[in-house]
Amino acid sequence: MNNIVRNAIRVLRGLFAFRAFIAAFVVLMLAVHWSATPPPESFRHASPLSAVFLLPTLFTGILVFVPGLERRAGRFYLPVALALSILSFSLELGVAYLNPGARFHVALPSGQEISLFWASTEMILLVLVPCMLAGAVYGVRGALRAATFATAVHLVVGFGVGIAGGEVHSFLILLPLRVAVLYAFPLITGYLADTRLREHVALEEANRRLRGYAATVENLATSRERVRLARTIHDTLAHSLSALVVQLEAVDTLLGTDLGAARAQFDRVRQHARFGLDEARQAISDLRSSPVEELGLGPALEQLAEHFGQRSGLHTEWVLQGTPTPLLPAQANAVYQIAEEALDNVERHAAAAHVMVRLNYANGITLEVEDDGQGFDPATIDPRRFGLVGIRERASLVDGHVTVNTAPNQGTRLTVHIAELWES
Repeated sequence: MNNIVRNAIRVLRGLFAFRAFIAAFVVLMLAVHWSATPPPESFRHASPLSAVFLLPTLFTGILVFVPGLERRAGRFYLPVALALSILSFSLELGVAYLNPGARFHVALPSGQEISLFWASTEMILLVLVPCMLAGAVYGVRGALRAATFATAVHLVVGFGVGIAGGEVHSFLILLPLRVAVLYAFPLITGYLADTRLREHVALEEANRRLRGYAATVENLATSRERVRLARTIHDTLAHSLSALVVQLEAVDTLLGTDLGAARAQFDRVRQHARFGLDEARQAISDLRSSPVEELGLGPALEQLAEHFGQRSGLHTEWVLQGTPTPLLPAQANAVYQIAEEALDNVERHAAAAHVMVRLNYANGITLEVEDDGQGFDPATIDPRRFGLVGIRERASLVDGHVTVNTAPNQGTRLTVHIAELWES
């Protein structure tokens, strides 16, 4: 709104600057005696009211350009300036009727002539400008108030013209047309301004909701990542440490009875500790780097499938189809994280012997994780199980669609398809 107000003030100042330029030009022409005709009779016998009508225009023009007044007056400055502008130009309209036919011809040194005249038609256009500015800044209500004020001033001016003996008949004949113009154009401007304001408010509300949704999704993703990390630590470090405690207790028991068995058990403890250390280092490495950003989506998924097969002992197959398409990190990381979650589910719930991870770049991008495990009946299984909620949420954030094909004892195939790629 502040920008609209500042622009309206600039337009108003430009309007008065234009009026000042025209007035200065006319005074200059008369001063150097370039006028080919003497001043009109109506000027020589002009009513004293003409000066009274012109003074508010001069005062308003000076007021508009007073330095610092806009800042001191604040939000009251523009309404006052618009009201004074409407009053000034409406009063000046009366001068045109008190001096009918006021015109003079300017003879230029080139021999050409310019005809200048004071017409009420031009004055009504000057009144229309501040009314339209009121509609642009304050909407339909501002347009109605400005047009009503301008109409009231016009009626007062008409009454003054009649008292002063001006052409009140022509004033009354054109009054309905002027009133229609004063209402029509400002109301159109006000309607457009209100429409723009409503759209702006709706956009701000949508942005606010979007920010809230993004914050919710971010918190949810952070929470799920914490759960995943906790599960990873439990499955690696905690599991290894628990096994070490049990095996060390067995060593302690065998030390008093069978030193050979105790030594063999100690060797197994040492081997298990090294294996646990490797798992911890791998987990830390996964936290410190993003395989997708370092290797690309295809190689990262291939590495993921290889590590999964080594860790789980399942026969894991990797298949890449189509020509790889560059993706933005958001989609690429989402596909990788979905593959991680899906393989996690296979290891925990599928009781499978063979797993296949397939990435296809035809018609967008498609990720498939298929196993030959026990499967399940989707109609009887809680949809919140097997991490499907997290997978579907990740996919929806990158315009992906998730399909699960499964049946008891027939394995499971998870498919994630992203039709519209966010290409880099």
